[in-house]
Amino acid sequence: MKNRGYKIILVSDEQSEIRQLNINRNLLYGIAVMLLVGIGLLSYYFSDLYSNRVYAARLEQIRVDNTKLIEEIRETEQRADLLQTQLDSIRKRDDLIREMVKLPKIDDDIRKVGVGGANAPDEESSLEYLLPDNYKGLHALKKNFDFLNRLANLEELSYAEIYDRVTSDLVRFQCYPAIHPVSLEDCHLTSGFGMRVDPFDRKNRFHEGNDFASRWGTPVRATADGVVKASKYYGTFGNYIEIDHGYGLKTIYGHMSRRKVKRGDRVTRGQIIGTVGNTGKSTASHLHYGVKYKRRDVDPADYYFDLTFE
Repeated sequence: MKNRGYKIILVSDEQSEIRQLNINRNLLYGIAVMLLVGIGLLSYYFSDLYSNRVYAARLEQIRVDNTKLIEEIRETEQRADLLQTQLDSIRKRDDLIREMVKLPKIDDDIRKVGVGGANAPDEESSLEYLLPDNYKGLHALKKNFDFLNRLANLEELSYAEIYDRVTSDLVRFQCYPAIHPVSLEDCHLTSGFGMRVDPFDRKNRFHEGNDFASRWGTPVRATADGVVKASKYYGTFGNYIEIDHGYGLKTIYGHMSRRKVKRGDRVTRGQIIGTVGNTGKSTASHLHYGVKYKRRDVDPADYYFDLTFE
């Protein structure tokens, strides 16, 4: 059987001429297949090109987002470091208060509150390939925040215990000289408790308190509740005040420019009792502050609660 074909008749308008083309069916099928294959190849090429462009744009967006993510993570790390510093300050104050109220300090092993152990893989570690090579890991950051949270909870429990102890004997703790006599923003310590070179004769002598350099007229405050036992001009101390706080504790204030309380007055912690001056045996405007316990001079630094920890 002969292969059937197709005829294409062409008619010319100008010459009224007719032409006839005979096309074999197999040839026609071949041309059609070639056209389909060509169209398919072109479609594949342009579709792959489009996909590559879309992928490149998406990849660039991911890189931008990843850069922002890294910045946010590093800011979070800085906040964690700040929280750690603040909690360290709280811990120091906690130890100081516990010593003051006769409670045992929290052991360092307890403060670690479960730090250590194997690091289990989690979702954070599976994302670390997106971060810089020197980054310590999302898991470590999460673990650090978990530790800070537990440490904050521990301090909350500790302060609750301290609160219960203090409120059970509030009067006694109000008589504890726990603050600086001059605002820390308005003074600086020039001489501490212990041996020093005397500013007048340059000999080594024992200094019984703390000297705070400050501007003339800066307010001086009582460091605890008590009764004024002396308010007078007293030899080398110049304008001098002595307060009896009971429980064997006394505080003294020297070289003041003015005294604003008199003998027998009852004062409370933070009350202004005078102003900084340069009276008595003094080389510059400052306050001499001392603490006595059972008639013995003791280091005032052991009593300050309003310390600033750098």
